[in-house]
Amino acid sequence: MQKYYLNSPRGKIDFLLPDTWRVVNNAVLKAEKVSKSISELVIDAVGSPLGTPPLSSLLKGKKSVTVIVDDLTRPTPKKAILTALFELFDGSGVRKDQVTVVIGLGTHRPLTGPEIEETFGPALCRGLRVVNHDCRAADLVKIGTLRYGGELKIHPAAAAADLLIAVGSILPHPFAGFGGGPKLVLPGIANFEAIRRHHLALMIADGVVLGNCEGNPWRDEIYEAAKLAELDFVVNAIFDADEDVKAIVAGDYQEAHPIGAAMCAKELGKAYDQTADVTITSAFPYTEGPQILKPLVAGTMVTKKGGTLLIYAGVIKGNRFPESLLEAFDVAFSAAAGGDTRQLVIDCLRDGKCVVPNAPMDFNSALNTVLLAQKRIRTLLISPDTDEDQVRRLGFDYAPSLQQAIDMIAPDRSSATVNILPSGGLVLPLLADSIRFSW
Repeated sequence: MQKYYLNSPRGKIDFLLPDTWRVVNNAVLKAEKVSKSISELVIDAVGSPLGTPPLSSLLKGKKSVTVIVDDLTRPTPKKAILTALFELFDGSGVRKDQVTVVIGLGTHRPLTGPEIEETFGPALCRGLRVVNHDCRAADLVKIGTLRYGGELKIHPAAAAADLLIAVGSILPHPFAGFGGGPKLVLPGIANFEAIRRHHLALMIADGVVLGNCEGNPWRDEIYEAAKLAELDFVVNAIFDADEDVKAIVAGDYQEAHPIGAAMCAKELGKAYDQTADVTITSAFPYTEGPQILKPLVAGTMVTKKGGTLLIYAGVIKGNRFPESLLEAFDVAFSAAAGGDTRQLVIDCLRDGKCVVPNAPMDFNSALNTVLLAQKRIRTLLISPDTDEDQVRRLGFDYAPSLQQAIDMIAPDRSSATVNILPSGGLVLPLLADSIRFSW
């Protein structure tokens, strides 16, 4: 038996493979550490930004500053970054009461008061206005019209700001190519209808794929939204394979974000020249709700049609999937009963409809991904924080442990090629042209 491992928030999870199985790619990424602290990286980046004057220069004379930050679904070290920024604000004559921090939720759930205080720290929160974005709020401000998303509205604090800054993380994203940067505007602080229309129109368009920036209409419209919002400055974290901050890029989103994406691809990219019969991946670093299903995309990309994908989710916040997510999947599978799940998604996207109209867009994106993947591969989901009922409701097969999942499928595969993604939420498959992926 051959011994391998997956990464998990609870530590490494070891597993054994049959001797007759052959690993063709084990995406172990080597993390080279930097000696500087996050604060030092931030100060360096905003002092010598890409495409703009130093942030200290931009701050001079500003009466109101709005900082968009991402939510708990991203690993951005918000407290460390904002602490460094607020020291710079203070030194540039911008008081705390002149700053609004908007949590760019998109259609995600709002953070509670205790979550906000834990995320930013009591000292930073004292005297600071921190608000959750509400994509359905009546006071959102119209700033223009998008080709696919239609009328675009944003949070009023962003629309009124003298200086608009976005703070986030650049990580591989299944549709935008990479997260962070202008994505803090759309979907971050946008209206629900623009988010819905954008997501539905472009989810399976040509070029919309994990890690792709060129010819990606999903990504292009996000950039257009940032232009309409007059996004002035971005501060983005780049991570290594251990989810430690490797670098900070800052400046104009049109210059800083692509460079950050290239850095991310260099740090987390892994070349693939063949798909495998079996792919074994973790959901690491994702731990919340539908975000755990994001590694399904990377896993599907490197698995043969008709193959098998095993996803190990080491931690699920709340020790189970949200009931609202499970209920959304119940509705979706009821709608697809006896039919073609892939065709259901295509029909809904063509008609501009959500599979589950009242569910958040991240729920619907997760639904669409699962329904599309079902036509290509068999998927088993394993987690100590879930049970068979939840897994079945999400449309996956169940196994009590990772090793039992392998033992379960082994009798049907006397020999098999295998791809292993120890950190499925971080690794970026770089596919050869011969195995180019599309839904």
